[in-house]
Amino acid sequence: MTRLSPPGDDPGAAAGLAGLMTTNPVTLPLAGALLVVTASMLAGCQAFGINEQYGAHYATLADAEKSWDEARIPDLVPDDAERIRIGYNTIDDGAMLAFASPGGITAEYCEPGDVDGSPAYEPGWWPDGTLPDEGFTCGVWSVVEVGDDYLAWD
Repeated sequence: MTRLSPPGDDPGAAAGLAGLMTTNPVTLPLAGALLVVTASMLAGCQAFGINEQYGAHYATLADAEKSWDEARIPDLVPDDAERIRIGYNTIDDGAMLAFASPGGITAEYCEPGDVDGSPAYEPGWWPDGTLPDEGFTCGVWSVVEVGDDYLAWD
């Protein structure tokens, strides 16, 4: 039977253990690269500042409420809403909506008056030009009427 002794007792054993503890020059860079790839996969595109936009279009409110966007549709959207568009992205806060409604804004918590601010980003379907200064404030949402559509952003 071979007796194991602490490294201090046998210089050859100490050298052998030291050899086991050295790092291959390729191992450290590979480990670093693996860490970067893993972190970016977990963090998504936000880690690199990439702005992923999301948008959806629904014919009616009933269609939107059957979708995975149901939680993003605020109560200010009336029951008769049509041509609903929703947009948001992964970097900027806020969302935006556009919809048509023959009955207009009917939510009791919406107050008519001046609105200020603007959407966090341009979703591609937002109208060009300056938005009206008057509309509705519905909690954190601002709503204006432009042509046949209502535009809302938070």
